[in-house]
Parts: sequence; C-alpha cells; structure tokens
Amino acid sequence: MARKDRPAKKQTAASRKPNGGDKPLRGAERSAYFARREAAKVLRTVLEGDARRRAVGSIKSLVYSPSIRNKRATFALVCETLKHLPVIKDVLRATNVLNSKWKRQEELLCVIAYDILFGKESSATGDAEKLLLSRKDKLRSALVHLLEKKRVKHIKELMPQCKISDMPKPRYVRVNTLKMDVESAILELTKQYAVDKDDMVPGLLKLPPSTDLHKHPLVLNGSIFMQGRASSMVAAALEPKPGWWIRAILLDPSCSGSGTAIDRLDHLLPSYAAVLDDTGNSDRLMKLAAFQKKALEHAFSFPAAERIVYSTCSIHQIENEDVVKSVLPLAASHGFQLAPVHPQWPRRGLPVLDGSQHLLRTDLVEDGEGFFIALFVRKADKRPEGYAERETCERYRSKRFLRKKMDFVNYFFNNRFRMLLYPQFRFKKQR
Repeated sequence: MARKDRPAKKQTAASRKPNGGDKPLRGAERSAYFARREAAKVLRTVLEGDARRRAVGSIKSLVYSPSIRNKRATFALVCETLKHLPVIKDVLRATNVLNSKWKRQEELLCVIAYDILFGKESSATGDAEKLLLSRKDKLRSALVHLLEKKRVKHIKELMPQCKISDMPKPRYVRVNTLKMDVESAILELTKQYAVDKDDMVPGLLKLPPSTDLHKHPLVLNGSIFMQGRASSMVAAALEPKPGWWIRAILLDPSCSGSGTAIDRLDHLLPSYAAVLDDTGNSDRLMKLAAFQKKALEHAFSFPAAERIVYSTCSIHQIENEDVVKSVLPLAASHGFQLAPVHPQWPRRGLPVLDGSQHLLRTDLVEDGEGFFIALFVRKADKRPEGYAERETCERYRSKRFLRKKMDFVNYFFNNRFRMLLYPQFRFKKQR
C-alpha cells in the first residue's frame, strides 16, 4: 500500500531562521535573538518619552508588560545598554554604522553593540547582528581610540557619574493589620524568607534584597503591601489616635519625584543629570513649590487639626525646606510649631531655617529613596475655642448620616432580594 505523502509542517515565526536561512533557531540563541528585539522596542519607547519629558511608563512597567516574553533578559539588556549608551553611540558614529539604512533601527544596533563590546558576543542570527559582527574589529578599535582620546583607562570613567550605590536594597513590606496581625505575617513569611521587624515603623518588615513577592498569596489577598521604608515612615510620623476626626492630616502633594529616581530607574536616562540640577528645572520646580505651599497653608485652616505631616519624595530644597520656611509665620498664627520626626533617624533637614533639626530627610544614594518629612503640631493652649464641641457635633452628624445611608442600603437590597425570590408579590401590587 502506497504511503501518502505528509504535508510539509508549517514553519512558525518562533522556529524560523530570522536571517532567512533554513536552519531554525534553538534554545539560548533563539531566546537572545528575541530578547534583543524586545529590549530595542522598550529602549525606543523609553528614550522617546525621556526626550519629550512625557514618559509612557517606567522601564520596569514597560519590561514587565504582558507583551514582553523574556522579561529577565530584556530588563538586563535595557538597563545595561542605557548605562553604556553615550559610549555606544560614540563608537557607532566613529564607525559610520548609523547611516540612512540603519538609522531607523538605532536602538537595536545599540543593544547588539553592547553585547559585542561589553556583554556576550552576539551570534549572526539576523541582519543587524551580521552587520555589527562584520565590523567587530572596527568597533573595538574605535572604543580603544575613545579611551585614549578621553585620557581614561576604564570604561566606567566614560559613563555618567550617577552616584548611585551598588549596594542591594532590602525588600520592605507593610502588614495590613485590618486583615492580619504582624506575628501571623512573620510566621507565614519565614517559611520562605528571613524576616526582621523594622526598628522604627510598626508593622514594617524587612526581607532580603531581590525578594520577589509579586505573586505571594499574602500580597495577592491584600494582607501585606510592598512599600519602601521611607514612604512608610511618613504615615508613622503622623501618629493618629483612634477616634480622631480631621485631627491628623497627612499632606503628600504633587512633587518632582526626584527622590524615587532609583526605583523608577530614572538614573539611567539621559535627562537624569537635569533632574538632579535645581537650575535645570527651575520653572517646573517653582510651579510645584507654589502649589505645595498653597496646599500646606490650606491644611492649617482646619480648626480641629492637631498634627499635620508635610512630605515629598523630592530631593530639592525648593520643594522641602523652602516650602516649610515660607509657611512658618502662618503656622505660628494658627498655633502650630515644628516638632521632631523620628528623632533616632540620623539625617535631618538642611540648615536653612530655624528648627531644621526637627525635619527629616532620607538620602537617595545611602537609603535608596530621597524623602522629606516635616511635622507640625498645634500647641494645646492655641486650639480654637469651641473646636471640641464643633468636632463632636460633626461626628454626630456624620454618624447620623451614615446610619441613614446604611438603613437605606439595607432596605433597598432586602426588598430587591424579596422581589427576586417572590416575583408574584410584585405582580399583585401592580394589579
């Protein structure tokens, strides 16, 4: 019996040889090929957003989007290419690679050039790889010439001085005590990780660096939250007491976000030097500071307020000490004064105003986050007359309103449920 010829197996995009050959890519070669192209796509989006100062998303959010398959390799390629980007571009220009034909794929060429010059040498799996591998000797020669021209011995001396610590940062999580007590959270987490209590912030736990908790059951069900230590210190400084109604205000206004640059990996972007420079962003910072001052002044107008925390995730004096200094006369007129924030913390405010020793700063390099915290406390003898009676009245009105609202909700759902179970009652009433 004659055997029927089987139809040729359709070649998929994943198994097809990218350079048009018949031999399909396998294993690590295939993974590296797609990782370079995914990294180039992310790199283009990041650089275009940075040039317009309107980022579509952070590097992490772009890499960890569902469309990126090899997330770990892509993330590493994007970060390392950005670190070496000025050097890579100088080398590519010196070798005349970025001509009209390849200009549209500049990001891909930068990623491949990083692999050839500083990483693992690429294999000739695509046209772009073939182009740069054919000029490998010229690329390396251009790099040596660049070092000689700049009179440096090491590549690191050519890279932007970001002054970012290489020390790994611990993973901090805050326990949601509405769903789980701290000891139970520690007991559950210690099954997999080493866990320590933070010595300053209640309910804050410290885990080893690079601990990945994104898919941990306690994170997914809201029992714990991944939160930095500095931002957790802000709420702890407020110290609200149970039953307080508008007595404690936490003011966290819009700011430049310069203190969270490391978490967002902004220190890898070309514009990072301008972000650190007050003069480079003077117009934007002045507008932000004007809004922050207005918001803080408004907070003092609440008659029942006893504690006000003003906080930013900015490293700039204009958004921090200068704002606090500008509102001190108004604060004093309402009976407020600066009070110490976490006295055991070593880093305090810049000495540009009286009471700067009460202010708190975290360092972007040493602590991984650049936060600022100021605490205003109203003197007991400076509280407005009758504020306690007004607060009691407002609390009574609020409770009465909530009671009426819950009565209505219960009435609505109970009757709706009855009509679903017994529709005949509804028809009888219509007759």
